[in-house]
Amino acid sequence: MRNRQNPQLPTGIIILRQMEKHEWLITLPRVNEEVDEKLAEGIYWADADPNRAVSIFLKLVEDYPEHLGAYHHLALVLEKAGKREEAYQTWKQAVDTALRSFPDHFSMEQDRLQWGFSENRPFLRLYHAYGLQLLDRGKTDDALQIFEHLVALSPQDNLGARALVVGCHFELKEPEGVLSVCRQFPDDAMDQLVYGKVLALFQLGEGMEAREALDIATKCYPLIAEELLKIKHRKPRGVDDQRITLGGSDQAYFYWQDHGKYWTETPGAIDFLRQHGPRKSGNGSGNA
Repeated sequence: MRNRQNPQLPTGIIILRQMEKHEWLITLPRVNEEVDEKLAEGIYWADADPNRAVSIFLKLVEDYPEHLGAYHHLALVLEKAGKREEAYQTWKQAVDTALRSFPDHFSMEQDRLQWGFSENRPFLRLYHAYGLQLLDRGKTDDALQIFEHLVALSPQDNLGARALVVGCHFELKEPEGVLSVCRQFPDDAMDQLVYGKVLALFQLGEGMEAREALDIATKCYPLIAEELLKIKHRKPRGVDDQRITLGGSDQAYFYWQDHGKYWTETPGAIDFLRQHGPRKSGNGSGNA
């Protein structure tokens, strides 16, 4: 790949336009319909001819270093081709490029880049992807900061960053952080939050509250409790990694895959689940 490190940015290539107090919109004055057609062409070739797609995306980011969508799709193609380090550096450079253009008074904690405005989505997507890259590299503190920023920037959290915040707090052994997310989304039915609340309360020694939370969790997703209690865990047949059935065995398997270790690493948590979890013959434990 050609060297794309630290491109010199033309003045004003990314403009954060303030819509109202704390509400912002990312605008790219130089990215017109013709430029976006080239992006669409690259996306079209991403599967059929990845090398051609890479060439298109590379040309776009060289000519338009503010084109965050081109960076994101370039990184996706590189990662799919097994070029993980190049993909990581591409996402990192895209984030650095965007953040350098933000005004000094922009606050990641207080200001908003809402997902509802399509202009903001390329940045939110690539920022999310960069957080995942950091997480994969064991940089949990840095990843957590990004996921928390995403939740703050777009509180409706269409990308599901709150689930990743929960996972990071468990990884860092911070159950209070998990409960903070649960308080922020009190009616959220996302499995990572519903079961995360149970485990965090148990880790903090709040047995009665943990039992109450477990009762809610097992009513929402009984198969997750059963999966956690199994000795052997096998991926259900016909599972689509890109689509999850709410309440299904695939959801239970993926929850175990991502969060099961936090249960098994917490002394007494599985016994607590077995004792107070779903009352069912066999209880799912020991099943293949």
